[in-house]
Amino acid sequence: MPHKILTISILFYVVISCAISASAETWHDDFDTENPDAWDAVGKNSIWKVSDGYLRVEVNREWEIDYELYQFIAIPPPYRNFVIKITDFGGDKTRFGFCVGRHFPDTPGEDPFFYVFFPDEIRARRFDGRGSSHPFRFRLSREPRLRWDTDVLTEMELYFNSGYFALFANGEFRTTFQDANFDKIEILGFVMEGINIANEWVGEAWADSFTISELDITPQRKLTAMWSELKIR
Repeated sequence: MPHKILTISILFYVVISCAISASAETWHDDFDTENPDAWDAVGKNSIWKVSDGYLRVEVNREWEIDYELYQFIAIPPPYRNFVIKITDFGGDKTRFGFCVGRHFPDTPGEDPFFYVFFPDEIRARRFDGRGSSHPFRFRLSREPRLRWDTDVLTEMELYFNSGYFALFANGEFRTTFQDANFDKIEILGFVMEGINIANEWVGEAWADSFTISELDITPQRKLTAMWSELKIR
């Protein structure tokens, strides 16, 4: 079964890459200069810096950071079919990741529900981007309970299509999972999780570039077939 899943995922990657090159709309940021029309520092603006061609973050425990969000706003939500590519992505003594999230109308009083893609794992979280978080009360997380020994990635690629996620790191397939509640994404962005930073540590993190490509799934019959395979695996 693992071999079958890996084969399907590789084929899926090849087909989806062809679809991107043929028909996708792409937005790219090399982080050469700050771009307030593309990114919004929702919480503590001071922790996010764009310098030397990188998005950089520096935190320490004394700042009482919980979850801080650097939200993508260049393309308005919702996002239903896309590929995200981040290069030179990671950190030292930090919990730095990329998140996808949404609100749910049946639980309007709760924080948004996120999946956060760290360099070494995927975790479900609730937070508001302004330093507060809450436990789950109504929704079950669906991410695979897997960890990898990678604090820094040369490249991370995240594929999303209406509830289906596929993750590649350093050009290799990592995992797939499905959450039927995620038929769309409302929030995209980098996130710094500060709660696990020891008092004596000063942590830093970085990302070299960010690219989002919008997928036009409907005309791609082969691509649809690949998603169907992922759905029934």
